[in-house]
Amino acid sequence: MPGSTLSENIYENGENNNSLKVSSGKNGLIETLVSKPIVIWNKKVPDTEMDKFKRVIEEKYNQHFGSYWEFHKWSVDNYIDCWEEIWHYFGVIGSKSYDQVLVKTGKGFLDNDWFSGARFNYAENILRIRDSRVALVCADEDGNEETVTFAEMFEEVKLYASALRSLGVKKNDRVGCFMSNRKEAIFAMLATTSIGAIWGGPLPYYAARAASNVLSTMEPKVLFTVDEHSDNGVKFYPIDNLEDIVNNTPSLEKVVIVHTNDKTLSRDISNIRNSCFLEEFLECGKTPDGTTPDIVFEQLPFNHPIVINFTSGTTGLPKAPLHSAGTFLAELRDFAFHLNLKSGDTIYTCYPVGWTLWDTMIPPLALGVKLYLHAGCPHYTEKGANVWDIFSRHKVTFAFIVTCIVDRLEKENIMPKPGTNLDCLKVIGIGGSPVKRQNFEYLRKVKSDVFVGSMYGATEVFGAFSGFEFNTPSYGGEIQAPALAVDIKCYDENGQSVVGERGELVVATPTPSFPVFLWKDIDNRRMNDTYFSKYEGVWSQNDECWINPKTHGIVVIGRSDDTLKQHGERFGSGDIYFAIHQMEELQDYICVGQDGTDGDTRAVLFVKLKKGHTFTPQLKKKIADTIDRELWVDYVPEVILETPDIPYNLNNKRMESVVRRIISTNQIPDTMNIKNPGCLQYFCNLPELLNYKGNY
Repeated sequence: MPGSTLSENIYENGENNNSLKVSSGKNGLIETLVSKPIVIWNKKVPDTEMDKFKRVIEEKYNQHFGSYWEFHKWSVDNYIDCWEEIWHYFGVIGSKSYDQVLVKTGKGFLDNDWFSGARFNYAENILRIRDSRVALVCADEDGNEETVTFAEMFEEVKLYASALRSLGVKKNDRVGCFMSNRKEAIFAMLATTSIGAIWGGPLPYYAARAASNVLSTMEPKVLFTVDEHSDNGVKFYPIDNLEDIVNNTPSLEKVVIVHTNDKTLSRDISNIRNSCFLEEFLECGKTPDGTTPDIVFEQLPFNHPIVINFTSGTTGLPKAPLHSAGTFLAELRDFAFHLNLKSGDTIYTCYPVGWTLWDTMIPPLALGVKLYLHAGCPHYTEKGANVWDIFSRHKVTFAFIVTCIVDRLEKENIMPKPGTNLDCLKVIGIGGSPVKRQNFEYLRKVKSDVFVGSMYGATEVFGAFSGFEFNTPSYGGEIQAPALAVDIKCYDENGQSVVGERGELVVATPTPSFPVFLWKDIDNRRMNDTYFSKYEGVWSQNDECWINPKTHGIVVIGRSDDTLKQHGERFGSGDIYFAIHQMEELQDYICVGQDGTDGDTRAVLFVKLKKGHTFTPQLKKKIADTIDRELWVDYVPEVILETPDIPYNLNNKRMESVVRRIISTNQIPDTMNIKNPGCLQYFCNLPELLNYKGNY
């Protein structure tokens, strides 16, 4: 932030009176973290996987690291050596070893040939365990539950791969998925990557038009889908959208439907071009004597793409990063070193294909870690059980829960019941949008000795930017530390690295986590405009951040293009959410900026009330007073309005950019990736906004 310096506990304004300033003297989001850092973890865990890897480095490179920060500095300064040691530590299976760890193929940040010369296969490395241990527990909101062993998973992948090959699927073809969080998606993805084909697809909540936009963009040869599924008690019927999807995706040669309802088998699906049920598809993979041919793992370069993931673009087509086979190295680093997971541990995951989180959870299978696949919503309680009952019954070790779901669990006071046993629960990660200190406090009430940490990643990377270290203090509201070999910096507007000031989050060293390219991005134009146009030689994630000079922790405040400006102040929606989150009257909220025709701007806050509360002048004043007390009087939004609902995209993120656009134009934009489109009308034709500076 230009013109500001760090005082002992506050920010002071700089000399330039025309510059945006950060208020001092108030215990706001940043100021509180500076003056009152709350230690939420300061324990010692002996002989972690991180410790074992650190000892390998110390012995081989004649080093001694007195802290994680010293180890991390070595990993950044020597990132090529670090990635080479990660490769050896996890014993990558391949037909040919690498000639060089990193070969620069151009001047750009992403112009890298990692592990040049190596030949291996992603699926072969994931499927290295093939015994009777349980690999998957599959459950939905209707009470259905089954288990799959590692041996059974391997046989299923072998059969799926043979069936795909019988349809002519080959290297670089695309295979799509439009399905809830099910075992069949994992089988099909690993089969796809065993061939060298590329996997991807839309979220299963999409209607036909939004799903078609994604699928027609990736041009799959085969599509896997499901007849129906439930989420938070709401039924979705992807099968009803298939006719339109197929008609808008001419590349599709086969549509494979997984039936969850026996009645679906009697349904006439002749209107869905080239469609069949799963059982018929799998028969294609068998020999005349009923056996399945041995699987062939195509041996491919490190940078060979395996997955197309789509960002959560809300208006227009989203970006589509392609991720390489070698990204599983970064994910093994995360699950083994930063989460300390090992064979026999259990990960809870509720995220379907269409979220990067779905792909992220597959590599720990190579460690012998079990996945609990929940095809449902964590805060769904109508069947009498809650998510903590699942954690107790299935001895869940680790779960990543997106911030808005933690908010919902807290607001609805969903707590473990008496007798719930969470002894196995060791780590909960939070993220997906800025994390509030109150999120940490709620989860520590669920289990006081669980490690709760803020995790930071993106659709654009496989493998997180952030990491956990269980023998280092962690502070509420902060990302504890960057991951090994990830050089996170905070840049001011001049491209200078700053600490104790707000700025732009950048990554300054290449890693194998980054995408190979964006799908159909001619000359990498969109890639360069989005991630490399602000600062030279670093990756810009377009998020605003702040690094705590006392703890070294990182706070992600929000999207840098969603920064609010009012009365000369510069702040984020996350500041406002921090201030009002614990108000008992509020169910939800969204804060955006509104630009006036004279160049002035103001903040506008919409609040959704809990049942039984009314939006009165007294409540409006209470909201304003709370923001003034927690932040600063100049942060109090000039307009505070009630709204019946808050828009969320299908990745469970508030849609600030869409609301900002509506109040700027008084028109609803064409929006695809949204859970509740009907609520957008509530932000139109509001007299308090229409009259702002004669905007309309």
